[in-house]
Amino acid sequence: MSRRLPVVALIVALSALAIWLLGRRGPDGTEITAAGTAEARESDLGFRTSGRIDRISVDEGDMVTEGQLLATLDSRELEAGLAVARARVDAARATLEELTEGFRIEEIEQARATLRAAERRLQDARRDLERATSLYASGAISRQALDDRETAVTVRESEATAAAERLRLLETGARAEQIDAQRAALAAAQAEVKRVEALLEYARITAPNGGVITIRHREPGEVVAAGLPVLTLMNPADRWVRIYIRADRVGRLSIGQRATITADAYPDRTYTGHVVFIASEAEFTPRDVQTTEERVKLVYRVKVQIDGDPSFDLKPGLAADVRLVPDRP
Repeated sequence: MSRRLPVVALIVALSALAIWLLGRRGPDGTEITAAGTAEARESDLGFRTSGRIDRISVDEGDMVTEGQLLATLDSRELEAGLAVARARVDAARATLEELTEGFRIEEIEQARATLRAAERRLQDARRDLERATSLYASGAISRQALDDRETAVTVRESEATAAAERLRLLETGARAEQIDAQRAALAAAQAEVKRVEALLEYARITAPNGGVITIRHREPGEVVAAGLPVLTLMNPADRWVRIYIRADRVGRLSIGQRATITADAYPDRTYTGHVVFIASEAEFTPRDVQTTEERVKLVYRVKVQIDGDPSFDLKPGLAADVRLVPDRP
């Protein structure tokens, strides 16, 4: 009896190992395989504003790099508007500097000279009025002549007052309210520049990532609306095979699980991949995947990322077979 115990224990252990291996490799003891179709991430690229297409610098099949300029709209009107907006910024900034930093000494001296000249003219006008008043009292001049002298004094007083106010403004500087208003005017002009610059950027299409141009929807000279696709860009680095796994087998899959991929178009080549997505809800088998009998089965959608395909053999739409490699213990 003592000799039979190790043998029984060994048999039990081997049976447990066999059951575990069958659970890892499927009910029939084979690895999980599935047929699917290669897919890739694509982006429809368009302008963020409407206009006439001026230039498209790429064609279908061209490789592009991230940030590469692909197409532009006719932007002559926007460029002219940007020049006007920048000129307004320069003028508003100069006025603000003048208000905050004060006026030049030459301007102040000129204002003082203007005030002195205005005061001399006022004094002369007042002396003329005094003489005219005496002459009118003696009957030497008419009332009209006296009125003219009085009017001249009023005009000279207004000129002197204006010259004095101008000098005061130059010497004391602008009021805080004027400076604040000018700062607001400068900010508005700068905002207008940013707005026009944004519109110019909206009139350009640049590649958001490296990839291949798969569709050229439009041609130069066409007028397009904002958001309308002009080019379609595919990212070869983000390709996968979409497969469907039966509900009774999906429990043996895990994110990151290794896979090998083959395609009828390249029977002598094998590619590597790994599971990146397992659907959380089951669905009926798509009509274009299995036979009529199989369509009634519940399956889970699985994405297998393509890793080893530097020559870009597995193009979108190509049928492929995936073999899911069980995780090693």
